[in-house]
Amino acid sequence: MNNAKGYGIKLIVSFHSYNALEGNRDFYGKYYGTGDFYTNAQALSYYKNRVAHVMAHVNPHNGKPWSQSPEYIFAFETQNEAMHGNVSQQCSLECLRGKDLLTMICSSQENPSALTKWQCSVAGAIKSNLQGRTDILVTTGGASYVDTSVQEAYFSCAALDVIAIHAYGLGDLTQSKLKPIVQKAQNANKKLMMQEWGMCYFDTSNNNCPKGNALSASVRDANIKKYADEISQSGIPWMYWQIIPNADPHDEYDYEVRDAWYLLRGERTSLTNFCDRSASTRRTGALSRRLLRSLASTLRRSTSPSGCLRSLTSLKA
Repeated sequence: MNNAKGYGIKLIVSFHSYNALEGNRDFYGKYYGTGDFYTNAQALSYYKNRVAHVMAHVNPHNGKPWSQSPEYIFAFETQNEAMHGNVSQQCSLECLRGKDLLTMICSSQENPSALTKWQCSVAGAIKSNLQGRTDILVTTGGASYVDTSVQEAYFSCAALDVIAIHAYGLGDLTQSKLKPIVQKAQNANKKLMMQEWGMCYFDTSNNNCPKGNALSASVRDANIKKYADEISQSGIPWMYWQIIPNADPHDEYDYEVRDAWYLLRGERTSLTNFCDRSASTRRTGALSRRLLRSLASTLRRSTSPSGCLRSLTSLKA
């Protein structure tokens, strides 16, 4: 956390991930699973205790709890991809067509009302622990698509400051899809960020690319630039999933970039994209600080969040 501060970067702190629930990797997954976790009152109480415990952690560098450390923290996130895959009409249809990844996602949860109630309740707990601070924000942690990321109830939840979007379908990364949501967020006095998006390394569907033939570097680079421009011109700040400092092993669902980093750090399309979760940021610290200051100035006048960064791989607190 202190290391990130040295580069002019603030963090988004996420309390948990849906992936841990799905994999039964911790207490919540083993005792409540992916369904009861969001509806069981005791599970919610335990989770709010977790929120309070994390936010009360004292940073040894400033002697203050995280909840009172806006110089380090941009926002607290309710959970990464809560109730991941909360079904939309598009997702349901694709499930019926039997697409492997989407079938797995779509079958996970189908209870949007429980999800939005849970999100707003946890957001309220975070706000309570902030003790009136307004310089640290509260955000959701995205979902599978634009539509599942921007649930209607989020726009009326007073405790939520930022609505995070995760999206990999190409139709979700266009101005025509995103600009109406920007207008809706402005009307509701909410902020938006495209917290996850990426371009597949393979020649398969962008949101369903476990393996395939490798795209040429020129084609993939063009894809990255095209959709970075689309998101930027929609008026939403973004983070790319994900930039890595090492050679890319091209494992399943390969969105990682290394050599294409120059496309993401261009002045035109990347005011927010030293939020790359990787040590790459260390090599561009001066640029990051300069662009962050520019971003913060711009976003104070917009519905987009000022500051950035959600759990840098090499800079975790």
